[in-house]
Amino acid sequence: MALEALEDIFGKEKKDVGAINALRQALNETPPCKTHPDTPLYTAPPPQKEWVGLTDEEGAEIWADAHDIRRKRLVSPKEIVRRIEAKLWEKNHD
Repeated sequence: MALEALEDIFGKEKKDVGAINALRQALNETPPCKTHPDTPLYTAPPPQKEWVGLTDEEGAEIWADAHDIRRKRLVSPKEIVRRIEAKLWEKNHD
C-alpha cells in the first residue's frame, strides 16, 4: 500500500525516488505473507473461574466478631463490609 501511495504521488515511471526504490527492493526480497483461512484472528477469553461466596459459618464468624459483647466493642458497618470483601478476595484470588 505504501508503494502504491508513493507511486500515485510521484508517478509509476519515476525511477529516482529513493523511497520508491527502497520499497520495491524490500517487496522483491520479502516472500509474500501467507494467510491461513482456518486460523482465527482471535482466541476465546479464558474460562471464568466460578465465584466462591462465604459459607454460613464464615458469615456468622465475621458477624459475631463484629458484635462481640464480651469484648465490649461494636464494629462499624463499613468495617464489616471491608472484612467481608477481604474474605471474598482471599477465597476468589489464588
